[in-house]
Amino acid sequence: MNLLTFNALIRFLIEITTAILIITIDLTKYSLPLNILIGIILPIIFLLWRLFVAPHSSRQGSTILQIFIELIVFGTCTYLTVSKLSIITGLTYLLITFLNTIIIHIGNTLS
Repeated sequence: MNLLTFNALIRFLIEITTAILIITIDLTKYSLPLNILIGIILPIIFLLWRLFVAPHSSRQGSTILQIFIELIVFGTCTYLTVSKLSIITGLTYLLITFLNTIIIHIGNTLS
C-alpha cells in the first residue's frame, strides 16, 4: 500500500467523521431554529461535495473549486468542534484534515 492509497483511506475516514461531527453537534448543541437551518443546508453541501469533490465524480471540479468546498466543509466542522466540544479535539481535527488535504492535492497534481 503506497502513501496515496493510505491517504485516500484516511480521507474517507475524515469525510465520515466530518459528517458525524456536524450532525451530532447540530442535534445536541443547538436549539430548534438553528438546527433545522443546518439540517436543510447540510444535504446541499453534501450534494456539492458529491458533484465536485468526490474522487469518482463525473463532474470533477477545478482544484480551486474543490479547495473552496473543502474549506467550507472542514472549516465549518472545525469551528463547530472548537466552539461546542473541545479546542484540542478541534485543532487535532484541523491538523489531520489540513495535512491530508495537502497530500491529496499534491498527489492529484503529480498523477
